[in-house]
Amino acid sequence: MFVNFCLADHIPEDNFYRILKQTLDLSFVRKKTQFCYAAKMGRPSLDPVVFFKCMIIGYLENICSDRALERHIHMRMDLRFFLNYDIDDPTPDHSTFCKTRKRIPAEIFEDVFNHILLLCVQQGLVAGNIQSIDSAYINANASIDRMVDIKLVDRSPDEYLDEVRAQDGKAFVYGQTPEIQAKQRLAKSQKNLERYTKMRKEKYTAQDGGKEHRKNKRRFLSNATHMSTTDPDARVAKKSGKPRMLCYSSMMAVDTKNNVITHMSAERAHKKDSRYLLSTVQTTKSRLEQMGLKVQTILADAGFSSGENYSALNAMDLNAFIPIHGTYKPSREGFTYDSEKDVYICSQGKELEYRQMAKSGGYFKKRYLSKKKVCDHCPAKDGCVGKRGYKKIEHTIYKPEYDEMIDRLKSEEGQFTYKLRMHTVEPVFGSLQQHYGLRWINTRLIDNAHKVMLMAAAALNLKKLLKKI
Repeated sequence: MFVNFCLADHIPEDNFYRILKQTLDLSFVRKKTQFCYAAKMGRPSLDPVVFFKCMIIGYLENICSDRALERHIHMRMDLRFFLNYDIDDPTPDHSTFCKTRKRIPAEIFEDVFNHILLLCVQQGLVAGNIQSIDSAYINANASIDRMVDIKLVDRSPDEYLDEVRAQDGKAFVYGQTPEIQAKQRLAKSQKNLERYTKMRKEKYTAQDGGKEHRKNKRRFLSNATHMSTTDPDARVAKKSGKPRMLCYSSMMAVDTKNNVITHMSAERAHKKDSRYLLSTVQTTKSRLEQMGLKVQTILADAGFSSGENYSALNAMDLNAFIPIHGTYKPSREGFTYDSEKDVYICSQGKELEYRQMAKSGGYFKKRYLSKKKVCDHCPAKDGCVGKRGYKKIEHTIYKPEYDEMIDRLKSEEGQFTYKLRMHTVEPVFGSLQQHYGLRWINTRLIDNAHKVMLMAAAALNLKKLLKKI
């Protein structure tokens, strides 16, 4: 029936995938993935070039499921043409997609993402000087209702230490020995578990609705007391006004010229966004420098605010615009800070000198104390000093960086530049979730989630590249 049928003759010249086939050359991945396949033994595997093209097709067509992608490719002639499959050739099976994704390391996926980003740079779509950074929660492929209690009591500090190191890598940063910190974390986790168990016994009884109370149990789940056996890397997170969910945190950097994604990575969702800022900036900066571009400005929201980040970005000679979080106090009522003398001056003209550095709430702070002899004769003593008879003021060791950021954001340049963030990274996240198959992660474990996010970002960049062409 199809003796004289030529698939290429039936694909229009302006078809998206026909143009994409002429533009995108992924033949370099064959050499990079040679070590993943047996040389002469076994059944012939799926061509890695075909695999990456299938992954890109899935996100371009807003398909989250491997089974749905298999059916979609089987029915579309232009997709067969893009993959070099004839009209009667069998298309790849969904199980092959899953096995190949696990087999190929994440570094190869990053190479494909970098290759597509380089094509965008060559077309003039990326300026590189201003990068906007943000994060979003992406639902994991696991149910929060199937989480189980962590049996912390049965583990020794050494076992808990090994688990923390395996999960977080650089988990200890405050100068204490790992063994002491492991014991502290273990004790804190056991305390959280006991408090959680007591709370459930008090709140969830037959008098409060019987079995109906189980519908609300997700509201009280914590990463310190529960874990997912389906996807151990997924973490419980919560957005304002929404129930808790198992998810990954997606860290993304976007170039402000044409909203091209310059960085994408999957992170565990239980940490603050500020913990991932520096690694994101360093990776993005290194990637763009290899492509001949220089990063000069970083934009991010208040979730990435921290004195450590401000100091590190200044050391990297980057002009950052990151709003201050709500807990920082630039001044103290009734006191004036003299930065040259490094003292606080009260309304009566007396000085509070710097005495020591203290650790409070997990952060190092500078502590300023007044002299008790001076405060005893002060007319404003009532309502000022504490029970010990002297005044104490603490502020972060990064106060100069915080004050500098406040002045920078108030400037005309800061107000104009920061407005770019709302028009770049946030719409891109919305597009990825609604139109590029990133509504949820259809794989498990953080390594596979990272691969999924990279391919979704590469698909969006390809769409912008072909629009430019």
